[in-house]
Order: sequence, then C-alpha cells, then structure tokens
Amino acid sequence: MADIEFDADSARALATAARAAARTLRGQGGARSSAVTSALTDFDGSYADRFRDAAVVEAEDRGRLVGVLTDLASAVDRSILVAEHERDRVRSRAAWQDRESARRAAGVHALAGPFSGAAVSVWDALTDPEPSSEPLPRPVVDAEFRGRERSRYGTGARGGRSSADPAALRGFVSATSGLDTAASGEATRVRAAWSRFRSSCAWVQVDRGSMPAGFDRYVHENDEARSWITKVAQAFEDAGGNGALSDAVLDIAAVGRAAPAVQGLLAAGLTPAAVAAKWAALGLTKADVSALRALPTSVLSELGNLEGIPYWAKSAANVVVLNQRMADVELEIDRLQSMVASAGDGSRVLAQQLTTLRSDLRSLRNINATLNEKRFDGPRYLISLTDDEPPLAAVSIGDLDTADSVTWAVPGMNTTTADMSSWTTAAQNIYDQQNRRGNAPDRAVVAWIGYDAPTPSEVLFMSKATKGGAQLAASIRGLASVRPGHTPETNIVAHSYGTTTAAVALAEDDVSVDRFVALGSAGLPDNIKTADDLHAGHVYASQAKDAPLGHVGQGDEWASFGRDHSVAHKVDPTAPSFGATVFGSDGTTTAGGERLKPVLHHDPLNGDGQGYLDRGTESVHNVGLATTGRDTELSPAEPR
Repeated sequence: MADIEFDADSARALATAARAAARTLRGQGGARSSAVTSALTDFDGSYADRFRDAAVVEAEDRGRLVGVLTDLASAVDRSILVAEHERDRVRSRAAWQDRESARRAAGVHALAGPFSGAAVSVWDALTDPEPSSEPLPRPVVDAEFRGRERSRYGTGARGGRSSADPAALRGFVSATSGLDTAASGEATRVRAAWSRFRSSCAWVQVDRGSMPAGFDRYVHENDEARSWITKVAQAFEDAGGNGALSDAVLDIAAVGRAAPAVQGLLAAGLTPAAVAAKWAALGLTKADVSALRALPTSVLSELGNLEGIPYWAKSAANVVVLNQRMADVELEIDRLQSMVASAGDGSRVLAQQLTTLRSDLRSLRNINATLNEKRFDGPRYLISLTDDEPPLAAVSIGDLDTADSVTWAVPGMNTTTADMSSWTTAAQNIYDQQNRRGNAPDRAVVAWIGYDAPTPSEVLFMSKATKGGAQLAASIRGLASVRPGHTPETNIVAHSYGTTTAAVALAEDDVSVDRFVALGSAGLPDNIKTADDLHAGHVYASQAKDAPLGHVGQGDEWASFGRDHSVAHKVDPTAPSFGATVFGSDGTTTAGGERLKPVLHHDPLNGDGQGYLDRGTESVHNVGLATTGRDTELSPAEPR
C-alpha cells in the first residue's frame, strides 16, 4: 500500500515548539518595554532616537514573529488532520481494490445466481462503493518571517551629540540578557523541529520557509543591541559618566573601523584638505579627548597617522597606541624567550625575532621617555607613530594646532626612533633658541623622524631621500590643511642627509615653507641648481670647517665627503653660486659679548657639546635667528 511522506509526530513536535516560542515571546513584552523605558532615562540626542527606533523595530518584529509562529502551529495542526484523512482514503481504496480483485477472481456471475452482470455491478456499487481515486489536496504551510536590521549608528558627519546615564544603559543590558537567552533557546528548538518536519513531512507543501532564519536574525539583532548599548555605556563611562559625547565618537566606539565616519576619513585617495573637511564635519573638539582615547586601538593607529586631523587628536590616539604596543611587545618577548630553550634547531629563527622585537621595544620606550621628559619647557605631542619596525615617529614641542611658527627638524644618516630622545633634544634646543627674546610668539618645533634614514651604505644614494621627501611633504601639507586661513610661519631645519630629503620635499609644486636651513649638508639633489629651485621664502646654509676623515673633534669630517662621493646629490648649499644666506658655525663672539662655541663634529649633538644643534654653539644660535626672521643679527661664515 502506497503511503504519504508525513510523520505526524514530527509535525506535532513543530506545532508544540512554535506555540511554546510564541508564548515565550508574547510574555516578554512587558519586561522589554520596561527595560527600554528605564534605559531612556536621561538618554538624549540622536543616539537616544536610534535606540528608541531600534526598540520599536524589536517590538514590531517580535509581534509579527508571534503571529507567524501561531499561524504555523495552526497550519501544521490542519496538515495533521488532512494527512489522517488522506491516509484513511489511501487505506480504504487499497482495501476496496483487494475486495474487488477477490470478487473478480471468484467469478461474480456465478455467485450472482439469476442476476445479470449489470445487476451485480449495481449491487456492488450500493453495498461496497469504490473509494475516491483522487488524492486530497496537499496542505500548504506558510512560514514567512524576516527579522529586520536595526540602525545603531549614523553617518557620524552631522556634528550631533548625545548624552546618557551609563548605569541606565547597563540596566537595559542586564534586563534583556535573560530575555534574549530565552528567545534564543526557543529559536534553537523551533529550528530543530522545523528541520525534522521538512525532512519527514515532504508531503506537505511549504510556500515560504524563511521563519527559522528570520527567528535567528531576530535573536542576533537582540544580541547586537546588547553589545551596542554596552559599548555606548562604556564610552560614556570612559568619558567620566556624564555630559554629552559626539555621535561620531559613539559610532566608532560601537562599530570600530566599520563606522561611516572612519570609512570616510580613510577612503583611498583623499588629500589632507579633504580629510580635514571630513573631520570638521564630525564636530569633534578637545572636550572629546577622553572618549577618543577609549576607541579601539585598530582605529586609533590609523587616525594617529592621518594628515589633516588636528594634532591634539593625533597625539591622543598615538599615545594610546604607543602604550598598548609597548605592552604587546613586552608580552611577545616574554613568550618567545620561554620558547627559545626548547626550540632546538628553531632557536635561530626565534633569536632573530627576539632581536627585532627588542629593537622595536627600545624605540617605543625611547619615544615614551621623550614624551615624559620633564627637564625642558614646552608641552610635547606625539603627532605620528607608524607600525614600521622600528616605528617612525614625530614629536612636537609646542602645540601645532595653535602655534604661530612651526619648524620641522629633519635628521640625517642612521637616525632612528631609538634616538628619539636625542633628536628631540636637538629640536628642543632650536625651540629654546627661538624663544630667547621676550614676547616670543607661540612656537612649535617638530622632532621629525618620519622617514627611514639611510645607513652609511645607503647615504650616497637618493632612494631614501626620495621616499622621505614625499613623507615630509605630506606632513607639511597636513599642517596647511589643519590650519586653513590661519597657516603659521613654517621652517625646516635639516641636518646632513636630512637636507637632501628636505630639498626633495621643497621641490614639489604644492609644498612651500617660509625658511629652509641646511646644516652640514650631505648634498642637495643635482636637479636643485640654486636656492630659487626650492619652494622656500628664504634659504640658509652653514657648514663647520672641513676636517680630514678620522680626525674627530677638528670640524665636519663628513659633509663634503658625502657630497663629493654621492651618486646624485652633489649640490653644496653653502656655495656662493647657490644663492643661500650662509652663516657661521666655527665659533664667534656676538656684539653683546656672548661667546659661541665652534662646531667641531658632523653630529647634530655631541658629548662635548659642540655639534651643530648643541646649546651654546654658533650654529644653533644662528638657527634661532634665521627661523625667527632676525637675518641682520646672523654671524657670517668664515671664508673657506
């Protein structure tokens, strides 16, 4: 006997599961409504609107889901009844066919006696009618439900702000956690029952079957809502627990790099000016710095190196990343050290990894020490920090967001961030020299180790200068974009190969500074024929007297060698034909009677205090004058 593919037990189990889930969800209405009402206490702004809208979507979806589950259970009940009737029909017809076959086999005319064959057929029809051969219509089950996504963040570009009581938000999370767990359990049971029903009740037609996936989506959206509100509460707590926060900060706290605000800032091909415009639209101010620091480090590491963002924000981001990176590297070093002893032949690879990590840690610690140096005047800001090995970085002495004068100090060969404190001391000496006179304008000097400086084997070539010049140009453009309409005076003070790098930057058409000072130049690029080829309002140069190689402490023993033996940077900025203002570095006494030490090394700083940027040298004295427009006070260079 043919049977239909329908397991009544599986069908009953689905109907039971659907009704139980509907009861559970229906019973959650009051508790969920109360949790939303409590969370909205002191919750204001667009984030409160988004939360309220999400709560409406949840309630509507839950109501629709209850209806779908209830209707599904009723439809399954009907399918059970129809299946029973169809099976009765199939059984009855099979039995009748058996009787009919038996009658025909026994010869109905012999049994009929005096009745004709037609009379026998009529008799059979009256006493044993043939059941229908037409199957009953197959029942149709419709289970259509699609949970909707709930908006939890905006574009972050409207300058909006929101306020909330983080404790009330935490209360929502706590109150809905158990409800969501119960809903998730019901979704699991319904999904399992639905799967059994579909595999064992194929006789039933399913018109639409999105409900199990939709139920899962509803549960997922509830989980996301709790996670979202938890992050929002954390953002308010990190900011002190009261007051309003930028919606952009809340967006980033909620979804990290995926936030539209971040995606917009990090879009490919943006100029610093375009970045600055997008940042300005976010409406973030220094009042948001605490909330900014609490953002994911994956976001902060990118924001901290993005030209066009205000320097207070870049520094806040980079300091967080610096501290996190130091901790991470220290943990990784400890982990690898514990592995070395048991590594056997693999210890050589681990040892190399340890060497790299220790080098990175030295740089990170040196950068950190530089920021926390208390001996000098002027606040310090970490305006860039890359993830190179070792990292590149730039430390500003003074506030680039407000300074009336900004100077980039660009180092030469062999300078890495493991020397950050040393190079920042050189920059500090420039800063202090610029401020020697009273009523000095607000200034900032950037200790810029923003390029991979060459090693001795690379210093005679242009590749590091070409790449570094592009990076320096980006930094200069960044300042102009952050300070449109209020651009400060700008200077570059470069030493040795740093002059090569700076000249590459100043040869770009859209980059210019007011003053460029070249100290102990390793040679400007050969295509820079005169000072007029540089986009600088005024060009200065100085070199201490030449000293023979190997004769330490008698003068600059490397600058001329670097120019003369270079492949493509032989131009001497102190040559009369170049057209720069050349000042002295060999020691003198000022008109006011101040004795200035001579420069006796190629170094920017030297242990005997007679490098180009050491305090009290004629060189750093003149750098201070040149970068503040006091040209008439410069001491001239001795004839060479």
